[in-house]
Amino acid sequence: MDLTQALTVLLNSNFVLYTKTHSYHWNITGPLFHELHHMFEDQYNNLWENVDTIAEKVRQLDAPVRITPETQKSLSIIDSNVQIMEELAYVESLYRDHNRMIMLLNKVFDIAEAVDDQAVMNYIAERLDFHKKTRWFLKATLDRLA
Repeated sequence: MDLTQALTVLLNSNFVLYTKTHSYHWNITGPLFHELHHMFEDQYNNLWENVDTIAEKVRQLDAPVRITPETQKSLSIIDSNVQIMEELAYVESLYRDHNRMIMLLNKVFDIAEAVDDQAVMNYIAERLDFHKKTRWFLKATLDRLA
């Protein structure tokens, strides 16, 4: 996989995770409604703010941006199946998804490093920080709910 392909997978995965998190934000219920509603809002806002940046990284490599419902289904590492669930299940689902994003970002970083693209490496390092912090918050919430 080259850097353009890796960034395209990242773009599609980020977009699916954005949509999923936004749906969870709308549908959360239960004793932790207020806390989770706001936590998910912070998460989907960050994900949305990065859609354009990832797409621009692809364009900087002189490649077209490919993001459609079809590419989201075929290229995303995030399952787009959004169900109505209990609050614990929403948190568990996002925890798994952010773990997947961390693994993907590490792969993208390695590819960028192999071609010495420092700008992409810097950006990916920032994204790793966001996903690791989000995973930590979700894990702390799971520990509290257990």
